[in-house]
Amino acid sequence: MILKSKDIRDKSTEELQEELAKLRKDLFDAKMSFHSRKLENHSSMREMKKSIARILTVLTERANGGEG
Repeated sequence: MILKSKDIRDKSTEELQEELAKLRKDLFDAKMSFHSRKLENHSSMREMKKSIARILTVLTERANGGEG
């Protein structure tokens, strides 16, 4: 699931925490599938990592009193 910055900024902090946990679990599952050679779409791991980074960036901005 690809999350755009605008979509992320529209969500509440609690929703972002839930989404972050879900993405981390999905990334872990994808890594296990990759190592067992069952993962067909390798680029999905890259997109998950980017979405996690975007969420963490927004959460950090909010924690530091930035916009969002």
